[in-house]
Amino acid sequence: MELISMLGDTLYTIAGMFWKILWALILGFAISGAVQAFVPKRRMVQVMGDDSAASLSRAGFFGAISSSCSYAAAAMSRSVFLRGAHITAAIAFMIAATNLVIELGFVLWSLMGWQFVVAEFAGGVLLIIVMALLMKIAAPVAAFDRVREAQTNDADEDDAAVPSLLSVDGWRQAAANFMMDWSMIWKDIAIGVIVAGAMVVWVPDTFWQALFLSGGSEDSVSLLQMIENALVGPLVAVVSFVCSVGNVPLAAALFNGGISFGGALAFIYGDLIVIPMLLVYRQYYGTRLAAILGVILYIAMAVTGFVIDLVFSFGGWAPTSSAVDVGSMRFFSFDYTFWLNLIFIAVGAGLWVLSKQASGHAHCGHHH
Repeated sequence: MELISMLGDTLYTIAGMFWKILWALILGFAISGAVQAFVPKRRMVQVMGDDSAASLSRAGFFGAISSSCSYAAAAMSRSVFLRGAHITAAIAFMIAATNLVIELGFVLWSLMGWQFVVAEFAGGVLLIIVMALLMKIAAPVAAFDRVREAQTNDADEDDAAVPSLLSVDGWRQAAANFMMDWSMIWKDIAIGVIVAGAMVVWVPDTFWQALFLSGGSEDSVSLLQMIENALVGPLVAVVSFVCSVGNVPLAAALFNGGISFGGALAFIYGDLIVIPMLLVYRQYYGTRLAAILGVILYIAMAVTGFVIDLVFSFGGWAPTSSAVDVGSMRFFSFDYTFWLNLIFIAVGAGLWVLSKQASGHAHCGHHH
């Protein structure tokens, strides 16, 4: 009987987590699809030409509005790099596209509370700053530039025509982007939610408490635990293989299990160094540069998690894990989640219909 009740709990938790984040996902992907349709890439590259603070903040801004899963973010970051953006700016763009994005904020808010949203965004900015400093100190920028020269400009086709916000074709394009993002990422999200649901129910808290040096007490997180958790967080992410939005349910489960506030953040940032991502970097930049990039990103994540932990703990803003008790969550009730889901399921259906029209139009011999 025990087994059956645990399976039931697992399925309930998985369904509940998915229900909690559904509207957030649809809204985030819809905004992202619209941005891809209406903001020309050429503009982006022109303003990301060096690694100055201004260039990096613009890269961060463009990354944040062209959100996507980590794999798509890596591809877009490479495409702006091949079009002439500075490598540090291209990586800042990638960090922002996975960690400063709207849908991640919505999903974090719905599962983990506003403190995580604030910390995630403040930390994302810090992550870019630390990464840029490390790139200045350690990264062979010239080697990246040689990679770019070798890969003769096979960057995306020139986006001459950017549709107006009021054109139906523009929105068809946005809807097509929405469906494309969704089709690329739904597996990641599903895996994240399923693994998280299973972890909450099956992995005993004692395991996490041992891994994260947590006494299981609510009162305080020691300095040692903060440091260890910031170092271990991204490594747990490396083996859990999930993209940034799919990471949030797992982060909630880990936070439940005793990882510190900063450790949970470092874990969420860790989606940029999961093994499939490192293989993608290797494909793009070669083994040596991919390794350097992986190490730089890892150090930046650990430093960021630790610093944010310190700041939030001293400020008294860090939430306690009881605030994010996934195990005892009431997922299904007539609350704002219910109404938002109804609205956005309708929005998603509308976008789906529009995207079907877009593919119909594309096949009618519209050759640019």
